Amino acid sequence: MQKKAAGEREMTVPILREPITAPAPGLDLRRHYGHFQSPAICAGGLIFCSGMIPVDPQTGERLHGTLTSEAHVIFGNLKLLLEAAGSSLDRLVQVHALIYDSIEYDVLNRVYRQYVAGGPPARTVWSAQIEAGFKVQLDVIAAA
Repeated sequence: MQKKAAGEREMTVPILREPITAPAPGLDLRRHYGHFQSPAICAGGLIFCSGMIPVDPQTGERLHGTLTSEAHVIFGNLKLLLEAAGSSLDRLVQVHALIYDSIEYDVLNRVYRQYVAGGPPARTVWSAQIEAGFKVQLDVIAAA
């Protein structure tokens, strides 16, 4: 590694960061609920999806239900978002899952295995109070 001469400025390479437009109007949580976020960002060959809650992809209506029903809605919406970005659920590399109660861990796993059938990505599951009384929220990173 070369040492920089006194007064020499370090060159930086800009990070190319491309926002992914919501593929369905209901998935634009910024428009519907004022969340200051992009649905997803593509950077460095990866797609970073914002925390996804169960909403109707066409209307943005919040779809409260059981953890099972909410997780199915979320995975369906993630599929739409990732495919719009040129990726898929098969290309997930990391999943962060929030569930309202750790007792539901096995319930989440039953749904999860239906959508993430191959080698599982890295994953962390937390028990937390989720916005608006939802039972599950997922944010994911996928290869572009």
